Amino acid sequence: MTAVYWRSPRKLKMCRSRTTLSGVPIWSSIRVLAALALALAGLWVAACSAPPQESPKPVQKSEPVSTPVTRKRADAATGSVIAAIKERGELLVGMQVGYVPFQMTGSDGSLIGLDVDAGEMVARDLMVNLKIVRLSWQELIPSLLKGEIDVIMSGMQVTPARNAEVLFTDPILETGRMFLVHKSNAARFQKFKDLNQSGVFIVSTASGLSGLPVREVLSLASYREFPSRKLAVTEVLEKRAHALIDEEFFIRYTSASRPESLVARFDPITYERIAWAVRPGETHWLNWLNNFIGMIRHDGRLDKLKKKWLQDYFLDIHSTGGQ
Repeated sequence: MTAVYWRSPRKLKMCRSRTTLSGVPIWSSIRVLAALALALAGLWVAACSAPPQESPKPVQKSEPVSTPVTRKRADAATGSVIAAIKERGELLVGMQVGYVPFQMTGSDGSLIGLDVDAGEMVARDLMVNLKIVRLSWQELIPSLLKGEIDVIMSGMQVTPARNAEVLFTDPILETGRMFLVHKSNAARFQKFKDLNQSGVFIVSTASGLSGLPVREVLSLASYREFPSRKLAVTEVLEKRAHALIDEEFFIRYTSASRPESLVARFDPITYERIAWAVRPGETHWLNWLNNFIGMIRHDGRLDKLKKKWLQDYFLDIHSTGGQ
């Protein structure tokens, strides 16, 4: 008798379950893995066959070029302008000697004047010696920018053109264009407005006017410009002109030198400032000088300088007739 084996439905289900992997038929899983393997192999071959590429170079920051100008500006930023003056033991002041009453040569050959005295005061407060560097007017600003001097003290007027090249301190003096007349016309011309009359003749030089539009502000008067101050003064002395317009200090000096013939009128026509100049960027040095000017203005030293050089000095000239 032949034996018959019967497989229960439960066991059959269990046998079928062994033919799958995570619910996916084994053959299907094998096909997916094979496809993945082929894809990875293709990527590897492509990477190996690609031409080699250079690795990116690190970005290098360019170093600033060091020049005398940049070094000076860097020094100025750290306040080493004053430190350099102290280390040197000298304050180098640029002046154009010969501008009355700022810088002149005394009878003994020494330098005198308002700027000379002011320079000595600055050097004294810095506890260093004063060294005056004599320069022509055209050399002053270039020498300052080259670092050959520390400051310009030379009766320099603040103008936009100069201020574009250098820094100016607070004004040491405030002044303007003024005029003188012949003594015989002193009663007639007291103020600047008195010159604006028909039949009045005014003389000056290009530098004496310093940009003053005299034909506009004195539209009724007649004006003639001379190539030299000496010729212009002669016109007034010989009564061919009624008035000479020029800067305050020339008016003071000329009238004091000819007291018997000329009379000065200190009625400012313009507003001008006289100041000291330093290099651009030297803010610490500029700040020190401004504080110094404020201090001597407060303690009376500046007023003494003005009295000595803007009053007493010209009175002495007046008493001697310019001799």
